[in-house]
Amino acid sequence: MSYENTTHKVNLTGGEISTILYYLDQVAEDCGTDYIPSQDVQRIYAELQSVTDNYYASQESVTNYADYSW
Repeated sequence: MSYENTTHKVNLTGGEISTILYYLDQVAEDCGTDYIPSQDVQRIYAELQSVTDNYYASQESVTNYADYSW
């Protein structure tokens, strides 16, 4: 299995993930309609966005559970 095709686990803070997503959004905005991200960039963006969404969803469920605790 090659380095390029192996899934790696990396330790990034929420702030670092947000920085990467912000940068990718800025590149897209700066390029306008001419910007067509590669499949790799689309997958990376989706993966990082999923981590962020899952974090906030889990926080919401903890908050909702605390609202109903006895």
